[in-house]
Amino acid sequence: IERIKNGVSALVGKRLRVSVNKGRKRIVRYEGEISGVFPSLITLKIYGDKVISSLTASYSDLLTGDVKLKTI
Repeated sequence: IERIKNGVSALVGKRLRVSVNKGRKRIVRYEGEISGVFPSLITLKIYGDKVISSLTASYSDLLTGDVKLKTI
């Protein structure tokens, strides 16, 4: 998990493509950036059609592949 934390810290402020596995073959894709890095989770600022929302994910979500981050 420390390796994931270090990798996420390097991505702060960069545009990302975020894929979230919602279960039962439902995958939702967003574009955004990491807005905060905390000891147990990260917060993401999601950009949509004139709407900015937020999303939180734990490091275990990244480890298991439920949330995937890719730079644009």
